[in-house]
Amino acid sequence: MKALITGADGFVGRYLAPALRKAGWRLTTTDRHGSVDLLGDLLQIPLPRGRFDVVFHLAGFANPSASVDNSAAAWMGNAGATARVVREVSAGRFVVASSCLVYGPRTDRTDERTPVSPRTPYAASKLCAEALALSSGKDVVILRPYNHTGPGQSDAYVCPAIARQIVHAEAGTGPKRVELGALAPRRDFFDVRDMVRAYLLAAEKGRKGEVYNVATGRPVPIRRVLELLLGRAKIPLRVHAREGRADVVSGDASKFRSDTGWRPLIPLAQTLADLLDYERARSTGVNL
Repeated sequence: MKALITGADGFVGRYLAPALRKAGWRLTTTDRHGSVDLLGDLLQIPLPRGRFDVVFHLAGFANPSASVDNSAAAWMGNAGATARVVREVSAGRFVVASSCLVYGPRTDRTDERTPVSPRTPYAASKLCAEALALSSGKDVVILRPYNHTGPGQSDAYVCPAIARQIVHAEAGTGPKRVELGALAPRRDFFDVRDMVRAYLLAAEKGRKGEVYNVATGRPVPIRRVLELLLGRAKIPLRVHAREGRADVVSGDASKFRSDTGWRPLIPLAQTLADLLDYERARSTGVNL
């Protein structure tokens, strides 16, 4: 089997590529950074002309808050790049990474029938990317992931942000406290390695033209993430945070589970333990 991975040096791509190689796939990889086969902007670099069994399109503008002041970059990085990849690359199937943020703020779990209501340029560009891919007439499967985390994620996200502060405090290179935003919001956290399994199952068993949520359906408050990480800290730490509003970002993945058999396998406590160990190793210069 031959696959193209866009965004192969990103958070998920760095897990997906080894998983595919281990399974015997032949890969072509692209990204703006890292050791990849095709280096550069997807809107500018020559795209490969051979035929692939599957394209895993992960690349894109990835920061929702930064998109507010960079709407053009979000549009081109998500909608524009997706349109080009699906139009110009030959493949038996395209598995396209979208986002749960296309639904906008909700008070309970969302399923694929929930009306979309994107509230940032990022979310709007992801929804446009979905439409452009699905309207291509090709075999496309869309995944809308919820909050997957794990070792190697940027500290722009809450779980690694907490873990990195703990590690700096343990090493004496940071204050003996953890600062974060609101504790009450509930999010649908699961492991990046389970997300990789979702991409593989979407390629194998997803139905053409379908949009799927990838989620646990069991949201936990940020407070619980903090408790689990602090419980593994080597020193006592203070916390500076506010309670905040107990809003919910959680998805119903029943359709994806029914079509592919996917379910998350790695407990959140294990994910966070692995994340903290990764940050400790990273702080001492150990390559993982």
